[in-house]
Amino acid sequence: MPALKRSVATALVCLALSSPTLAADAQPKTCARPDVKTVARQSDAKAREAAHKGFTYLANASTEWTKRNNCFGCHVQAVTMEALTAAKYFQYDVKPADLKEMQRALKMGVTAGGHSTGVAFEGAAWARFDKFIDDSETKQLLTYADELMRIQSEDGAILDDDARLPVTGGTMQTTYQAAQTWRQAYARTANDKYLAPMRKAEKFLTRKADGWKDANAVYVQDISFALLGLASAGVTRAEPASKRLQDMLIGRQNHDGGWALDGKNSDAFATGQAIYTLKMAGFSDADPAVERGIHFLLSKQGADGAWRTAKSGQNGSEKGETMWAVLGLVTVDVASVAVSGLTDGMHVSGSSTHPSASPQGALLVLDASAIDNQSGGISELSISVDDTKVATECGPKLRFTWDTAKLTDGKHVVDVVAINGKNKQSRRRFEVFAGNVFLTEVGAVFDERASQTRVTLRNIADPKVQGQVEVEIWSLEEKSEKPKTKVRVLDAKAEPGAMSLGWDGFDAAKKQLPTGRYLAKVNFKDDKGVVKQTETALFTHASELVQKQNYGEVEGNLKLGQLGIGSSNTFVDLVDEDGTVLQTVRSTDQGNYRFKSIKPGNYKVRARKEGYAPREAPAPAKAGESSKADMAW
Repeated sequence: MPALKRSVATALVCLALSSPTLAADAQPKTCARPDVKTVARQSDAKAREAAHKGFTYLANASTEWTKRNNCFGCHVQAVTMEALTAAKYFQYDVKPADLKEMQRALKMGVTAGGHSTGVAFEGAAWARFDKFIDDSETKQLLTYADELMRIQSEDGAILDDDARLPVTGGTMQTTYQAAQTWRQAYARTANDKYLAPMRKAEKFLTRKADGWKDANAVYVQDISFALLGLASAGVTRAEPASKRLQDMLIGRQNHDGGWALDGKNSDAFATGQAIYTLKMAGFSDADPAVERGIHFLLSKQGADGAWRTAKSGQNGSEKGETMWAVLGLVTVDVASVAVSGLTDGMHVSGSSTHPSASPQGALLVLDASAIDNQSGGISELSISVDDTKVATECGPKLRFTWDTAKLTDGKHVVDVVAINGKNKQSRRRFEVFAGNVFLTEVGAVFDERASQTRVTLRNIADPKVQGQVEVEIWSLEEKSEKPKTKVRVLDAKAEPGAMSLGWDGFDAAKKQLPTGRYLAKVNFKDDKGVVKQTETALFTHASELVQKQNYGEVEGNLKLGQLGIGSSNTFVDLVDEDGTVLQTVRSTDQGNYRFKSIKPGNYKVRARKEGYAPREAPAPAKAGESSKADMAW
């Protein structure tokens, strides 16, 4: 946990489950399991077999190394933890004892090598545990997330202090690992303090990548780390910064399907890393570059499960190579799901000022398919929009014509789910945008080093659009908490991707205003000065210590009980005793939400999700404490 401890007043509410309201044409079908005798075992089953063999080798070798050396080695236990947790998430048979041994080793802390490098490896590994396993080690994750914030450079980098290629790969790697850590810390806590360092890391990675004019002259790991870092920071496959790096990485693939650390001879280290990178950037098993890379890895695995194709003078380097090869393979789930007509980050309706805007207009034709990677075939394929099922087919293929004109403005989540003959699910998730949406992930946090409030965001408008981002700072009415007076206006040219604007606490007349709570209205203006989108963020212009002394917080998790997942992208209102909505937030990828800077008092929270009945829970707030209000459908 952060250095400043909080007592938690718990108001845990788990409401009775109820079925969401579905449209008449979206009632789920009941699909029978396929006849196993008629289903041929698919080729990707070999990838799963190789991945299992690989992470079994990793677990055994890393456990043996830990017993022999009795210390934490960043390229040993941390990389093994990433491989094992990913394997568990993608439904492989992972021994609980192997995971526990890596947990024990990581808890030794950074005992050798460079401090920054070790912290980055620790943070990235705990982020994967927290995302792929459960929240039992969230304290570890937040410890390293906070430490990475403290050591982040002003330019956004985490400076590697123990680079030993290829296993510890330099500042691009440690910065990517930090972004992965902060992304999961935000997903787990919904605390926008983790958005600011992500934006700085995104800026650093983007600037470095923009300087690469000749892809063949760039170390191939740096390309992968830049793309992994941008994906961790929230950059989608549809955005130009990501697409440029995708093309650079695919352009480095050799004729044999592999990638090469030395720029010539393919090896499993660079190949597994490239496959994993492309998958994290939104590619599927069916994409030709991924498919060819998997075949290369299958041809190079040793009899003991390890890969030894990359040369390194570093002791135990085969663990690093095997980890990347395993990560490249282990993302092959029990079924491989492919979708055409939809791209992560796509703007599906309502605006032509996005490079990913649908050429068909409001009607999108989606073609989904799935291949079973066990034996048993595909019994069901379905598409859900914001957790409401809209199309189902009993079999491995589905075509759905989606009328996106009916969507409300904002972000929407599309899930394509395949169920195989063994009743196991594989899921691909896409985030898309409808209407005039240009600014995402808006947050406002006091920067104690600079003594100013930083308003951070991501701009996803077309880079060709000469827009403007404007931040209005408003004082608040004492009783109603409504905006009272506009005290300052900040503005900046709308740059693609990460943006940050700082407020020093002075008004337009250069008068110092008192510390306390304010509201930021963040506007996107087009080239004619017309406001197209407004987002708000309530914040306290004061140190974290002062905030905790004077105000409370409310946090919680939203769960879709019948689906067994968190309810992401769901609106949550903070409501006072008079029924007035004081703040509204969206839940994170894992269904978590948080309200900050709340005056002590009695409140309730209300979760709103289209197609579902609203949920409410009591949420008392006390200064210096955080109350918890979980809700479920």
